[in-house]
Amino acid sequence: MEFLNLVRSRKSVRSFLNKPVPREFVEKIIEVATHAPTNCNQQLWNFTVVEDAPTKERLIKEAASSTLLRRVPMIVVVSYDGWNYKEAIQGGALAVGHILLAATEYGLGSLPMNSYGGDNKVKKVLNIPDSQTICCFVLLGYADEKAQTTIPVPRRNVGEVIHWGSYMAARTISFLYNPEKWSRQDLVNHQRFYCRKTFMGKEMDIMSGLERELVRRELALYNGPVQDILSYDGAYIREFPENTELTTLDLCEETAQYTKAAAELLDIKINSKVLDDDSDSDGKKVAFNASTIVFKLERIPASVRKQVYKVVSGEFLIISRKQNIFLGLFFLCIKMFFGKDIRRTGIFNFFGPYKPISVSSIVSELRAEGFKDIRWEGYFILPVFFEQIYQMFLQYVASEGSSYLHRERRTDFISKTLDALLRLQGFKRFGWLGSIAVIRCQK
Repeated sequence: MEFLNLVRSRKSVRSFLNKPVPREFVEKIIEVATHAPTNCNQQLWNFTVVEDAPTKERLIKEAASSTLLRRVPMIVVVSYDGWNYKEAIQGGALAVGHILLAATEYGLGSLPMNSYGGDNKVKKVLNIPDSQTICCFVLLGYADEKAQTTIPVPRRNVGEVIHWGSYMAARTISFLYNPEKWSRQDLVNHQRFYCRKTFMGKEMDIMSGLERELVRRELALYNGPVQDILSYDGAYIREFPENTELTTLDLCEETAQYTKAAAELLDIKINSKVLDDDSDSDGKKVAFNASTIVFKLERIPASVRKQVYKVVSGEFLIISRKQNIFLGLFFLCIKMFFGKDIRRTGIFNFFGPYKPISVSSIVSELRAEGFKDIRWEGYFILPVFFEQIYQMFLQYVASEGSSYLHRERRTDFISKTLDALLRLQGFKRFGWLGSIAVIRCQK
């Protein structure tokens, strides 16, 4: 039972105290790792320990490693003789598992991290031989108060993952770009499991500064009470006017907890609910001056859109990326390069399924659901989203294809030229030529 409690109490830690980790602790932890099994008992692992700030900075700058390295006391780079790739990954991964449990036993927080950047560049910075295969980085340190109180992430039911005798047919997600191929439960699972990979309340959405400014301008017309539908990570709730009486609606209770955490970090008071429940504590339907859904309609299937339309109260504001010649070319290139599986792209990391809306189709749906006085405008012929896409491209190249997002913005001639072109558009209205639609209507 003591061992099982240890296993169940282990969790990934991403925020640490500014307190050094004694080397003797690290030696004890790595000694535990050397008891992990290896193929034919070869024991060909190596553990490169990094604790000095200049080396961490080189990893971030030269190897495109995550900026989280700046905030962690100690890094253990786990590598294995790479003469046989399968053996190397097996041996390295088994050692990592032992490190994580040993760290928990010794009172340390730990995080296995694969966004460490480009392998070749990491090897150059740390003088690791080419013959070694890097398994991952393990970050070690003392968890701060936020990390200590973080709610444990949900675990899949064993019945979902166990197969007796042979693999049993089970419903699988298509992982296509088109959200119409996803069910509501698929979306819930994406939010519950995949996007809980970081701390509660972290913004998972990516958007350009101009997109955020457009959202702020449109939301400025409402001062409450307002309900924001599918708030998810709370990325846009800070754009509402100050002191707005705000209610957020999410797909499930666990996702609602994510939105609550975001609100707490932003020091914003919200009333949080789940999409199925549009009543107050007395069971009465709540009336709002406005309902908003910001950059979410392009991620959900028609079945979920129908649920959204039913809970709308007051004026309905939709802000969404729409079909546009430049976005169309972008997605065409993405599919040609990465294939049909959206998991191979950075899009899946932040959005899940994704398809810019057809304004005419959405307007038809709204009319069928009884909405009136439907009006819309299109903004940005050249999608301002491309600013972030280019940054993701730079990270993809710098990290040798291992990650998409870097917290530090890179600047070069192309990024400066792109920024100038995007800002030249301003907030002029371009109608059907635009890449973002702002739709307003009444129930």
